[in-house]
Amino acid sequence: MVTGLRKTRKQRKTHQIEVEFSDEKVTSLGGLVLGEQLGRRLGLWRVLEKYLPERAGKYSWLEIIKAGVGGLLSGSRGSFAAEDLRDDEALLDILGLAGAPEEATFWRCLEGLGEMVESGVLGMVQCEWTKRILEALPRQDLLECDGFFPVFGDGSLLEGSRRREGTKFLRDHDPGLMWATVFAGPLVAEQAIAKPGEGEESLVRGMLPAVVRNVLKPLKMNGRALFLADSLHGDGPTLDVVEKEGLRYVVGAGKLAETGRVLHERTEAEWHDLGPNRQRGWASSAVCLCWLQCREWPNKRLLVGRRVQHDNEMFASYYGVVTNLTESDLDGSSGADFARRVWRLYDAKGRMELGYQELLSDLGLHHPPCQAHIRNAGFYALATLAHTLGVGSKLIGSRGDRDTRRERVKERRDGVPERTHVRPRRGMPLWRVRRRLFSIPGRVSWHARRLRVVLLGASPERQAQFLRWQLCISRC
Repeated sequence: MVTGLRKTRKQRKTHQIEVEFSDEKVTSLGGLVLGEQLGRRLGLWRVLEKYLPERAGKYSWLEIIKAGVGGLLSGSRGSFAAEDLRDDEALLDILGLAGAPEEATFWRCLEGLGEMVESGVLGMVQCEWTKRILEALPRQDLLECDGFFPVFGDGSLLEGSRRREGTKFLRDHDPGLMWATVFAGPLVAEQAIAKPGEGEESLVRGMLPAVVRNVLKPLKMNGRALFLADSLHGDGPTLDVVEKEGLRYVVGAGKLAETGRVLHERTEAEWHDLGPNRQRGWASSAVCLCWLQCREWPNKRLLVGRRVQHDNEMFASYYGVVTNLTESDLDGSSGADFARRVWRLYDAKGRMELGYQELLSDLGLHHPPCQAHIRNAGFYALATLAHTLGVGSKLIGSRGDRDTRRERVKERRDGVPERTHVRPRRGMPLWRVRRRLFSIPGRVSWHARRLRVVLLGASPERQAQFLRWQLCISRC
């Protein structure tokens, strides 16, 4: 018997084509019902109604934001985010909207959203959405960094020009708008676009207290939160804010000239050899622990150094991170084991950076849609809400996939006890979720006050996955 051959579809010869019309409402994005159900279950739309002001006009602020969020998750971009929804009556019914604004109206509304960003209203909404989604996840899934809850601050230079307000002209970089975010786990907790005179560091420092106050403390995660950032934030002002908020941190120290001098002065006896790492192309590697005292710092800070001899290179390279972690924070680890675990925590920053890259690429956010700063600020606040809803649907819904995988592993083990803790996975990127589940066609009909959505054309595998996700969302 030959196996592994793909079954080919038999082509039919067409002798006649008949075309008919039906008044039945059909949409190519019937799977977006997952996001709408999550918003209803967690009260995300009620949060918007609570914080948003009244608006005079055909559409309320809630309808404008829901239309923009649904449009971005359906694949629309920029100021045309809500335009495609206008002719999709079935999708409007799924989202609970009577209509959607045209592009000109949506563009004008971005100014009002930007004003709500400056007043802090949309910032409060963003924190509340993030908090509610994280509350619906098991606590052990959040403590994914060796028992710590990662908090990640980073920025990106978006497309800019001389006509766009707030464009930065940096040496060795193309001109662009600086957009900074602070992630609480896999979700954005705060975001901001830099005004003239602001930069990534000052934005992250300004957003951290709000994240601690509105997200970490309500979740009771401030005691287990670990701030991760690259060497751009490894100086006194940022570290002072992190320490004032009572957070643990592991931050790159390559920005400081003192770091290289201190590590070069370490004796061979102070370095703990870790051997080669062929996957990374290291012929040898070693770690050390020492103290770093900069002129502007009131106190010294712990420096964890790493010395790497790359393949085919004559001289070793030195890297360092500063941290306020202690041996008791890492289960009593000491010496080389403590240093190795600190570097492993810092390497987790790479996974957080992937989440930031997905945010930019999945929703097409590299290209700001407007010239005015206030409109761009409103658009990126709206896009962040769309990303939070999409990723929240993935995080909560994919728990059913993990349970299914766990059952299959248990069956294969033939009675061997299952592990009590499964390390959480990032799962599918948002673009794949949109392609695989949100883009399932659906037929919509009303029965009294009950909306009925019939999904069409999904394979048995996709049907089973959709039902698992829907069940997990309905239980949150």
